[in-house]
Amino acid sequence: MDSNTVSIGQPTRGSVEQPAGLAALATAVDELASQDLSGLPDGMAAARVLALRRLLERLECQWLRELAAVDARGAAGAELGERAPSTAGWLRARVRLTAGAALQRVRVARALHRGPLSGTAAALAAGELSYGHAVVLAGGTENLDAETTATAEPVLLEAARRLDPARLRRVVEHLRVIASPDREERLARHRFEQRGLHVAGTWQGMVALQGLLDPEAGEALLAALDPLTRPAGPQDHRTGPQRRADALTELARRSLAGGWLPESGGARPQVTVTIDLATLLDHPGPHGVFGWGGPVSPETARRLACDAALTRVVCTRHPTTGSHDHDTMAGGQGGLARRLRDGLALLPPVLGGARPEILDLGRTTRVVSPGLRKALAVRDGGCVVAGCGRPPAWCDAHHVRHWLHGGPTSLDNLVLVCRAHHREVHEGCQHLSRDPTGRRTLTGPRRRQPAA
Repeated sequence: MDSNTVSIGQPTRGSVEQPAGLAALATAVDELASQDLSGLPDGMAAARVLALRRLLERLECQWLRELAAVDARGAAGAELGERAPSTAGWLRARVRLTAGAALQRVRVARALHRGPLSGTAAALAAGELSYGHAVVLAGGTENLDAETTATAEPVLLEAARRLDPARLRRVVEHLRVIASPDREERLARHRFEQRGLHVAGTWQGMVALQGLLDPEAGEALLAALDPLTRPAGPQDHRTGPQRRADALTELARRSLAGGWLPESGGARPQVTVTIDLATLLDHPGPHGVFGWGGPVSPETARRLACDAALTRVVCTRHPTTGSHDHDTMAGGQGGLARRLRDGLALLPPVLGGARPEILDLGRTTRVVSPGLRKALAVRDGGCVVAGCGRPPAWCDAHHVRHWLHGGPTSLDNLVLVCRAHHREVHEGCQHLSRDPTGRRTLTGPRRRQPAA
């Protein structure tokens, strides 16, 4: 038997026999894998990486060509003497692709080798384009008629040879509007109707966001987020998603602070935290509660209290539960059950907490006055942590010694700290100290103490 062919008789399940015509390719791959790369000069090593990439794209095109032939014949599953219900389903089962990846490859194979994109197939076969380019061109011309696609393909290929797939996708979108304006108008209306934003709390107290924005709204959001997502400096180790989350939070903070949002329930929208004074003073007690029902830790509440508007409310609670005599069981579980019930009683009534009776309601006062805030901005010029440089608008007024522990709300006891570093001081238990040159630095972790 020729060394380049093997029997193509009925294979068994799990067979590893090499189909006809592929033995030489398998041998070449084995030879590549056995080569020692450590002695290659740098230039040669880099050139091989680029050359192998082109060869892989050419091989990808051949694979798509053969996939298109199998799809046209309805031969998916024939290697096992069966007929698969669909070519994509066969790829999922035999090659272990995801459903989306399998369907994408079938569609690209059809467009390049059974559809109007023969020029794209030739460019991919020559290693001039990547599979990613082919995906963009196949998807971008999928709903265009054959004549329009044939006319547009040379222009698209010219763009594909000089752009990466992401930029090519933007070019395809623009050219599609020119080629079929009426259809694109209908698609634009359809996309607009698909917009939506889902906001839901998680069991961990986080808030999950999921949604779609139309192009105009998305552009507005990206433009607003961009100046707030940039790293603050070399010491900013936040990931990209974390910086975008912080930027969205900053947008919300500024909208609330600006005072131009419509009133809600007769009051200006604001972040509301309700917490017992004992807990706020670092005594054992239940967590606080945000206005929308999420839990807030005592340390987070203390951070927010550094620079907030406070309302003193003196109240008593009327438990709705029965006797707790059964909590005196032996061991520590009785004490735990009692603490859990006490914690539940302090939750808002809508969450099953005890109904509060207001005994006294004080006026709402700002911890740091606007005048004092302006003085801090002039003196500090932004976040005081060395190397940060975030501007005053991104900062909180931080009490070096918290007012809860007797620290005065005065210029001498206040510094501007950006939101990220303010969180590090409180929840991260970092200590904000001053070095011999007068610069503020974060050290820690510190012990729990009144300095906040």
